[in-house]
Amino acid sequence: MKKIISLAAAVLLLASCSDDKGGVTIKLPDDFKGETLVISHVTIDNIFTAQKQEDLKVVYDTLEVKNGVAQMKLDPAGAARYNIESPVISRSEPDFYAAPDESLEVVIKKFDPLDYEVKGTQLMEDLTKLTSITAPIQQEYVALVETSENVSEEQTKVIMDRYDAAIKKFVADNPRSPAVPFAILDLSGDDFKAAYDNMTPEAKQSILMPYAELYNRQAEEMQQERANEEARKAEVASGTITAPGFTLPDLAGKKVSLSDFKGKWVVLDFWGSWCGWCVKGFPALKEAYSKYGDKIVVIGIDCNESEAEWRAGVEKHKLPWINVYNGHDKKLYEDYKIEGFPTKAIINPEGKLVDLTTGEDPAFFERLGKFVNR
Repeated sequence: MKKIISLAAAVLLLASCSDDKGGVTIKLPDDFKGETLVISHVTIDNIFTAQKQEDLKVVYDTLEVKNGVAQMKLDPAGAARYNIESPVISRSEPDFYAAPDESLEVVIKKFDPLDYEVKGTQLMEDLTKLTSITAPIQQEYVALVETSENVSEEQTKVIMDRYDAAIKKFVADNPRSPAVPFAILDLSGDDFKAAYDNMTPEAKQSILMPYAELYNRQAEEMQQERANEEARKAEVASGTITAPGFTLPDLAGKKVSLSDFKGKWVVLDFWGSWCGWCVKGFPALKEAYSKYGDKIVVIGIDCNESEAEWRAGVEKHKLPWINVYNGHDKKLYEDYKIEGFPTKAIINPEGKLVDLTTGEDPAFFERLGKFVNR
C-alpha cells in the first residue's frame, strides 16, 4: 500500500561520509555474525531532481561491526533516505530518514521477519508510531488475499476504509508531526488534497515535505485533467460540435466517408485487435446493432495495427458492420481527442457529436438507446 521510491539497480559509488555532524548507532540482532554492514543512501533532493534512474547518486558505505554495533556518520550534503542491507533474503529491509546534524539509534531485533525501531528524532519516532497503527491493517489485507481465492470489492473496500481512517486519525491526533507529509501519501483524491491543504506550518517543515509536494502536483494535474474531461463531455453533450469528418478504405478498398451517412444515427467504434477491452465489448455492440437495425449505422475504425492484422481481426470476431482501416494515422485520434481504446462516439442525424465514451462502459448503450428512441 505504501508508496515506495525505487532506487536504481546500477549505482554511482561515492566515498563514505566523513563529516563530524550527525551520527547513527545501529544495534544488530544477537544472532548477527557479520563483521561488516552495508548501508546505502540517496539524498531527498537528488530523488526529486533526478530525471532518470542513472541520475540517482546512491552512496554505499561499509561499516565495521563491533560487539553487535555499527556506527556511521550522516551525509552533510542534505537530508537523505538510508537503507540497511539485510544479511538474509527478506521482503523488506530497515530504512530511515535523517538530516545531516541529527543523531539516531536504530535497533534491529530481527532481519526476518523484519522487526526494528528508530529513535532519536520526532520524525522517525512518529513514523514508527504510524507504522504500528497501519501495519496490522496491511497484514490483514495480505492475509485475506493469500487465503482467499476470490476477494470481493466490498471486502477490499472495508479494509481500505479502515486504513484511510487510521491515517486520518493519526494526522488529526498529530497535526504538527513531521511524519504528516509522508502519512498522507496513502490517501487519494479529495482526501489527500484536504489533508495537504490543511497541513500545519510545523508539519510543512518536515524533511519529507518534498514527497507530499510532488504528490500534490500530480494530484492537481489529475484534477485539471478531470476538469478538462468534464468540460469536454459537457461540450459534446451540448450537441454543438460537428463530428470531425474522415474518408477511409473499407475491406473491399472502397472509400467510406462519414458524410455518406448524414441523416442517420452513427456509432463509431475505435478499436484494434490488440485491445482486449475492445474485443470484450463486441458482444454488446453486436446486440445493439441487431436491436436497432436500420436506425443506426455502426462503423468500426481499426487503429494502431497492420492492415493484415485488421482484416484477420474482423474475420475472427465476425464484425457485421462497416469496417474501415485507419492504421497508424494519428490525425483522426487527435480530431476526436481519443485518450484510450476502445472509444465509441455517437453522431446524430445532423452530423453533431453527442457522446464520446472512453473504455468499455455499459452506460454507453443506455445513452445510445435514449438517443435513437427519441
